[in-house]
Amino acid sequence: MAEAQIMAVSPEQLGEIMQSAGYRTEHRTDNNGTPLIASATAGISFNVRLGNRAPAPVEGFLDFTYLTVIKIDGEFPLERVNDWNRNKRFARLHKVDDFIVMDMDVVAAAGVTVNHIRATMELWDRLLQELMAWLRGDNAAVGAANNA
Repeated sequence: MAEAQIMAVSPEQLGEIMQSAGYRTEHRTDNNGTPLIASATAGISFNVRLGNRAPAPVEGFLDFTYLTVIKIDGEFPLERVNDWNRNKRFARLHKVDDFIVMDMDVVAAAGVTVNHIRATMELWDRLLQELMAWLRGDNAAVGAANNA
């Protein structure tokens, strides 16, 4: 039997899926009033920001973004960010002042399953672990602190 398709996701529904996968969740809103879910994995904080609202009569959001912000001590060359983006798929890295930002978009609009959403969480978790190992390997980033 085929799994039910989700065409839009609510913050509550996404939080339940995250909790069932073992993540803690804290529901918040950003400065624009858009819902987000704060969480962490292996001591690395991240947010899940809900994106575009579904058109009526559908309720929920058509997409969401996993996002982490990491404070970098010392210089961090933009070429290192570009290197990550050349060699990794799915999540993108950005440098903003003294911060490294990694994000990954997930689209539910065309219909996805709960298993697909869980798979994106597993991928995000793996990419966060890879990012931290990659940063620890860079002397300029030694002592990087996570500030999501």
